[in-house]
Amino acid sequence: MKRTLIAIVCFSAGLAAAECYVRSNIKVARQSIFGAPTDIQRIVTPDAKGFQCVLRYRLNINTNWQTVEGVATAKTEEDACARAIDVGRASILEEPAPKTVRSDTQMVCGDITDIRVHPVQINDVIWESEVDIHTIPAERPYFQYKRTQCRMFVERDNKAQNLYLYQGVICRENSSAHSKWRVVDKY
Repeated sequence: MKRTLIAIVCFSAGLAAAECYVRSNIKVARQSIFGAPTDIQRIVTPDAKGFQCVLRYRLNINTNWQTVEGVATAKTEEDACARAIDVGRASILEEPAPKTVRSDTQMVCGDITDIRVHPVQINDVIWESEVDIHTIPAERPYFQYKRTQCRMFVERDNKAQNLYLYQGVICRENSSAHSKWRVVDKY
């Protein structure tokens, strides 16, 4: 009876050690602009600073027609209307901003640890994505060493406000596609 109770306590303690993390998902639905501006109206009036140009036109956004307006002043009529076009374009960029934002947050607990980039030591057995790819593109491709697939990696370390870059080599533990990798060298 005591052995059974001890086994149950040990098993439940193992379950309590499960790692938990929060997973967030954010989806942004963007509005679509269909076609070019149409029904352009241009009104130019003299102003104390020169000319004021008002441009109004219609734009189809998500199958709904919207009126866009740009107003600007300048010394000449052409400059005022050119600036009004820019103001109108800025309002176009503001208006079709994302209309729908959905957010979902889940707490996930399990015995499978989350894979993250972290400092490694020689002979550590890791997943390939636990180290960064090399910063130099020529050093990124896989290569063969003693009939084993290997690649270079870079590790960033911030000590006393100085950034240190370490380089290293990792090689597959075995020839299977889902095998872990061993840190062979780090310098």
